[in-house]
Amino acid sequence: GHPELCSRPCLYFAMGSCEKGESCEYCHMAHSKRPVHLDKRHREMLHSMPPLEWAALVLPILQSKVEAVDDSLVTRAMLGDIAAHCGIPVGSVLSCMPQRCRR
Repeated sequence: GHPELCSRPCLYFAMGSCEKGESCEYCHMAHSKRPVHLDKRHREMLHSMPPLEWAALVLPILQSKVEAVDDSLVTRAMLGDIAAHCGIPVGSVLSCMPQRCRR
């Protein structure tokens, strides 16, 4: 059954140029997109950042993802606690984010 038991998606079919057609060993049906992963350069940049800069970069992303699932007062309080624990005043996450990370 698709997509649980099918092989990997055919990259050529996705680009509209699979010449193998029915004999292709890869799947020609639609697949959900794979999650985005950081490349080596971005991982190294995160590892070299001071904790405050890292937290300022990650907290807004974490906040938007968590609030999309649960926008309760408890959740907001928990995110505020995390920001306070990192030494980031609530509401000032973007202001303490380094300029190079705002692009």
